[in-house]
Amino acid sequence: MTSNGGKGLKTQGDFIMQGGELKVVQSGNLVVDGADISYGTSVKADGNITITGGSVDINNTAQGGKGLNADGTILINEETATTTINVKANGLGGTAETSGSESGGTTASYRIYVAKPTGSGGYGPGGGGSNAWSNVYLYKSDGTLVANITGNTVQKSSGYSTLTFYYYDFGAADSGTYYFKSDNYTSGGGWGGGTTYAIQSATFSGPTSGSDIYYELGGYTTSGSTRTYSLTNVTTTYGGTSDLSEDTGTSYNAAGIKADGNITIGAGTITIANSGEMSKSIKSKATVTIDGGNITLTPSGAMKVINNDASYSSGIKAADFVMNNGTLTITSSGTAGKAVSTTNITTNGGNITINNSGAPQSASSGDYYTAKGFKTDGNLNLLGGTIYIKMTGNGGKGIKVNGNYVQGNSDGTGAAITVITTGSSAGGNSGGGGWGPGGGMESSGSGSAKAIKVLGTITINGGQSEVSTATNGAEGIESKTSITINGGNHYYKAYDDGMNCAGAIRFLGGVTVVYSNGNDAVDSNYGHSGAIEIGNGCIVAYTSAGGPEEGLDCDNNSYISITGNGYAIAAGGSQGGGWGGSSGLGSAVQGYYLNTTSLSYTAGRYYTIANSSGTNLMTYSFEAGVSSSLSLFTAKGMTKGQSYTVKYSTTAPTDATTAWHGVYLGSSAVGTTSFTSFTAQ
Repeated sequence: MTSNGGKGLKTQGDFIMQGGELKVVQSGNLVVDGADISYGTSVKADGNITITGGSVDINNTAQGGKGLNADGTILINEETATTTINVKANGLGGTAETSGSESGGTTASYRIYVAKPTGSGGYGPGGGGSNAWSNVYLYKSDGTLVANITGNTVQKSSGYSTLTFYYYDFGAADSGTYYFKSDNYTSGGGWGGGTTYAIQSATFSGPTSGSDIYYELGGYTTSGSTRTYSLTNVTTTYGGTSDLSEDTGTSYNAAGIKADGNITIGAGTITIANSGEMSKSIKSKATVTIDGGNITLTPSGAMKVINNDASYSSGIKAADFVMNNGTLTITSSGTAGKAVSTTNITTNGGNITINNSGAPQSASSGDYYTAKGFKTDGNLNLLGGTIYIKMTGNGGKGIKVNGNYVQGNSDGTGAAITVITTGSSAGGNSGGGGWGPGGGMESSGSGSAKAIKVLGTITINGGQSEVSTATNGAEGIESKTSITINGGNHYYKAYDDGMNCAGAIRFLGGVTVVYSNGNDAVDSNYGHSGAIEIGNGCIVAYTSAGGPEEGLDCDNNSYISITGNGYAIAAGGSQGGGWGGSSGLGSAVQGYYLNTTSLSYTAGRYYTIANSSGTNLMTYSFEAGVSSSLSLFTAKGMTKGQSYTVKYSTTAPTDATTAWHGVYLGSSAVGTTSFTSFTAQ
């Protein structure tokens, strides 16, 4: 079947295929009819599409062309026969004007949006109280209540972070003066002496342009019993949504498989290639679930910024993505392209392989749009399966999560992940660990390549990790909130920080090895006691960069706490710390030793900590030479006041019950050559 424009095959109800062959060659331009845009679609169903057998071959080069497109759901399986689907969706993407659009391509809605303050300290009522702006109201300047807008919410992403906005639809132009208000706040008898404050924003003018306006609440000033928060116009950062504007007729892109409802693949061989601007291999407004089959996606194509929002070529674009079984291979090369881009991702099984070579693209703000393997505006849950992600473009991010990251289950099982980045910084920035926003994108240091970058919490309960980066500024795993490791085996190797966190880092279980050859191995910026906690887990952290980079860096070694019977070996330079406080190392529940003299480790040697009876507590080995002027030793069974020796040999233990990247636990082997000795503190 050959079609030039329009629909190759269209049903007003469901499309069901249980066998046979279907071949469609589609071309042509889009058609604008009043306020609607029509695309060249090879198979279009107003209802659902179900394919349980047969062969489908689609070659669609139409503008914004779709291969399989359903207003309902799409199900692909092999219940009746072998299923083979091959789709090429290489049509151009772009923007189009309709009679229902303003000059900027935005339908006149006259909406005002506002996001709560995101800062801490003095940003919330009472100095960052948890009830800051728990309810949001819109008032006229004369004090008249317009509406309670607490329930009117939508999430908007800048490409760097996602905010929840509260909105009010004026319906028509209005040049009046308004302000946002929250419930009154009474301080708790501390600063302010129990004063009740009226909480409100600065005033703003009603909308008149027909374009949505976005504000973000900031810090406040206090006058008498009124606290007035600043308003920052962030329309250029969060305004517009290209994925929504496609559905309202302002932009368009090609897609191999597209559905308004769920897309479920249970079996079959599915191959999709797409190359147009902003094109998608698989796109759903709901959930994409893979329960089986062999899926190969090759997304490419340029990105575009439409209504201040960036849209990229993607392999899978959906509200949610769930991988239960089967094999998914994505080879992505689009500019700043995303292999999988969703609100939430969950993997329970199956095999995922991602190779992304997408290059970065600069923005007028001086920041960069960068390619990503996994990208979520919400949460990522890696509960099972095997995942391999390799990023070779400059500034590439293997995994980028705006919400929380969970790996593994409470029983220690979980996904086995490999994340590799080889690209250099997108903008030549040598700094790492930067978190500041920048024009709605990743700013400055975040133009660097990253393996795993998370804005929320990182909780690792089990599974296995093999993570590596290769260039300046490229960190292994980082969180803005906290990192907790409860189980599993994990290895992070990075040129920059191997592990970086703005909050506390806790090693409560499992075995973790972190090696940096250019910066700190483990770096917590928490700034007070408990910044790095050693519980019942094992952490071996070392850097070959020399001073002032450390194995375990939390700016003050009394911020390290030993709360369990675990293992910790840290080796690196010293920043001038080396003392233990009553709330830190001094209150350790087992023996430890903090060495502040020079120790020289040699690669290929196996160092054993043994007690006075010669019993092996643990053996460890480094893959590079380390000159350490600040070293930490603690191991299960170490007792305060007892003597211990460290000896090395050149042969790895063969009887260890646990062996992971130079860590050997449960071995009886003891080194033959003396390295150092100490009395546990």
